[in-house]
Amino acid sequence: MKNHQKIILKLSCTFIFLGLGTSLFAQLPEEIQWKHLVKTYNADSTEMVLSLNDKLLEGQYKIPLDESSFALYTIKKGLITGEAFWYSQGGRMECKLYYKKGVCNGLKENYDSEDKVWLRQEYKDGKQHGTSEMYTGGKIVNKSAYKAGKKDCLSLTYSDDQLTTEANYENDKRNGIYRVYNGGKIVTENNYKDDLQNGLSVSYLSGKKSMDSTFENGKRHGVSHMYKPDGSILFESYYLLGEKVSKDAFEKYQQSDKK
Repeated sequence: MKNHQKIILKLSCTFIFLGLGTSLFAQLPEEIQWKHLVKTYNADSTEMVLSLNDKLLEGQYKIPLDESSFALYTIKKGLITGEAFWYSQGGRMECKLYYKKGVCNGLKENYDSEDKVWLRQEYKDGKQHGTSEMYTGGKIVNKSAYKAGKKDCLSLTYSDDQLTTEANYENDKRNGIYRVYNGGKIVTENNYKDDLQNGLSVSYLSGKKSMDSTFENGKRHGVSHMYKPDGSILFESYYLLGEKVSKDAFEKYQQSDKK
């Protein structure tokens, strides 16, 4: 009788194990190579449909990103949907992001070897749109804003929690004031138009103005000054479209330009 009970117990345990194994296997994603997939985009690339052998993908998939990492995606009717993850081959999560209509939509976070966020970005319709922040050792080193995939508005960089640069961007190009700091003190202040220096440029030493120049379309153009520590002018230089000229040549150019 006891032997009979032992046999029943062993069989029960075996069936439970097999059941768990089958359930676990059913949850494992199918592995597939990205290069083998057909990617179909709509006109403005805000939607991407994945297919293989003329069939839309459906289910959970493991897709190698390179030799050292892979992605886990949920795909419905060919569209990557919802939360997605990127892992190292060792099993460490490197990135968490969200998809809608097959492209990245929402928050994307990348993690370092200590599982801390080192990059946080916002996406809309597959393009960066919103805030982007980069960290080193838990401290912020860059904060920018994007619009439809291009840097737009104020961009800041930091070192040891101190501001080092601030720049204004429009349509992915510097437009407006660009400042550089060292130890909390301003070092340079330049003006840009479409990524070229345009307008007044000022340099500082120990918080005091030491030099200024004017630029036009990326070239020094006009009068430049060097200053003494007391603020008085040390000497002047003259430039015409990037070329240094004499005071007399500069004044003749000004007179001819007024005619």
